[in-house]
Amino acid sequence: MRKRFSMILCTVLCATSIGYDAVNSSAQSPIKFVDTSQHWAEKSIQNAVEKKYVDGYDDGSFKPDLPISRAEFIKMLSSAAGEKVEKVEGNDWYVPYVNRLKELSVIPVEFPERYNEPLQRFEMAMLSARSVDKALKGSMLDSVKLGLIHGVSTTDLAPYGTSTRAQAITIIERILSAKKGEKLPVDKYAASAAEIAETGSNVGTMLGLKAKEMGTTWKYAEGVTVKLNKLIVADPADPDDPYMKLIDMRTWEQTTSKTDNKVILANFTVVAIGTGVGAPDLFPSQVLTQLDTSNYLLMSEQALTRWMKFNKPQTNEGYVAYVLPNRFANLGIVFNILNTDTILAIK
Repeated sequence: MRKRFSMILCTVLCATSIGYDAVNSSAQSPIKFVDTSQHWAEKSIQNAVEKKYVDGYDDGSFKPDLPISRAEFIKMLSSAAGEKVEKVEGNDWYVPYVNRLKELSVIPVEFPERYNEPLQRFEMAMLSARSVDKALKGSMLDSVKLGLIHGVSTTDLAPYGTSTRAQAITIIERILSAKKGEKLPVDKYAASAAEIAETGSNVGTMLGLKAKEMGTTWKYAEGVTVKLNKLIVADPADPDDPYMKLIDMRTWEQTTSKTDNKVILANFTVVAIGTGVGAPDLFPSQVLTQLDTSNYLLMSEQALTRWMKFNKPQTNEGYVAYVLPNRFANLGIVFNILNTDTILAIK
């Protein structure tokens, strides 16, 4: 009898042990999808699914390269933040997530209501930035400064482009890190591009300055006006600076240090209407000049016409460029515009 009891006990213990091992092994098995093997975001996708803020599809796929919809991203944001909502079946499954993020002021009133359409990058930026700080407007510049959004190139933020489901996971993880107080790396080229798109200048990103006079129009002569469109700072010491390609480096003085100077590009529009015919010729290098410069530079492209004769109505738009020593650039940028010293950027 004792022998029989021992055999039964042994069998039960062995079965329990095998059962535990099987369950434990299953719990540790990574989630596999039929279309994520060797994908660049494979590990991130597995991690996100384990965190339960994103799901795959019933056919066993994840569709990592499919453009993410507004509804899907909103669900991811809400779920990743641990927000509890009452789930709804059917075509309106996303409504509880939308309502919750509206309650939290993450989704602003101007956000598009077509939730099943692809999410555009400026909309992703808006939701991402406001998820971290509801006081923010949620502009591309806000999200770039937080390190949430990076550019698709050194000059392009693609605000109206879309993002894939895999890319959305990367953004969600950045949001979670930022909400924990982590300082994320900022794409300096994206920050520069976002600032130019929003303000017309990148002096904040490049020099910590504040631009002035953007969009201001001055009168050159009767019927002739000059308008400042953009003020851009380029770094000649950075081989990847996207704005240095506009400069004809043959006009760079060989004795001028690239590390001790910045290049200032000012974009102007000169308009002459019919009454401007007969006005004095305009030479930008003489009447649109930068103070404290060590070198006037020619442009390889997008140059403002170097000699304007107002014998007919016309519009000229382009850049003038100058070298500015860092010791001056860090304090401000001053131009002489039509014989008047004008501060264009200041601390």
